[in-house]
Amino acid sequence: MTSQPTVVYFVRHGQTAANAGQVIQGHTDVPLDETGLKQADIVAARLKNTDFDVIYSSDLSRALVTAEKIAGSRAIITTPELREWHLGHWQGCTLDKIRTDFRDEHQTYLADDPEFTVEGGESSREFKERAINFMRKIAANHPGKTILCVSHGGFLTKVFKYVLQVETLPCRPRIFNTALCCFSTVDCGKTWQLVTWNDASHLQNGALDDV
Repeated sequence: MTSQPTVVYFVRHGQTAANAGQVIQGHTDVPLDETGLKQADIVAARLKNTDFDVIYSSDLSRALVTAEKIAGSRAIITTPELREWHLGHWQGCTLDKIRTDFRDEHQTYLADDPEFTVEGGESSREFKERAINFMRKIAANHPGKTILCVSHGGFLTKVFKYVLQVETLPCRPRIFNTALCCFSTVDCGKTWQLVTWNDASHLQNGALDDV
């Protein structure tokens, strides 16, 4: 046990055209759009004086480009562990299409069934375990350090549920593109505290997106 807390900052990636068009991305590698690049610059400016000991990013480009803008010349550890939920045959579909063509699946998704799985993707439980394992790993590997992780909205929701010890959460908490979230632990990841959630105070003039 370290006397100093391990502090983990998360940033959701900037906006993509798929976000703006309400298209499910999952593991699809969709780049930031013009707004997303602007958002990434803005959050980078906000965090420029934060001394991160280590920086992690999802290997999907929308997250990695966001991380690169924040990191500047600092090294980034890329990992598929931080990827968004793999949503199988939903990927590339609009929300309207999913509501119409996969209505029963969508209702199960909205109910936040822990065993929910889209054909060809990972189950909700598998996704949550991926998030939990990552949080435990970085807490064990970097005790007492300040860590930045750039990831995705779905991943952050699973971390939120893990930290608050909630099994199901039918009402998904909002998380804006490039919003800042923060968690801390003083016992190497055995227990966590939610410090900040969905802080998008750095975004103004229409740079917000809640898709």
